[in-house]
Amino acid sequence: MPMSRHVSRGHRTELRLPDLGLDDAPVTASMWLVEAGHEVTAGDRVLEVLSGSVTVDLPAPVSGRLIEMTVEVDEPLAVGQLLGVIAVHDMREAEN
Repeated sequence: MPMSRHVSRGHRTELRLPDLGLDDAPVTASMWLVEAGHEVTAGDRVLEVLSGSVTVDLPAPVSGRLIEMTVEVDEPLAVGQLLGVIAVHDMREAEN
């Protein structure tokens, strides 16, 4: 499972699309696996993305609450694009 790119901003961590190494194949958001407002643990599958015939599950980079989903299902995605925001309960996790 690829590691999600993330950027910490205070008590929030941004979930961003990592480079999946799929040779510039278009990537789309396939299905959110967690609803906004729900708790996640670092490593939990959060978003499923599709590139050609390859499906990839993106994990939560930190534990906390998914507070924002910034992409819709079937939306085309770009590497580094903001996908969602997790409110971090333990700031030590956000710093890793």
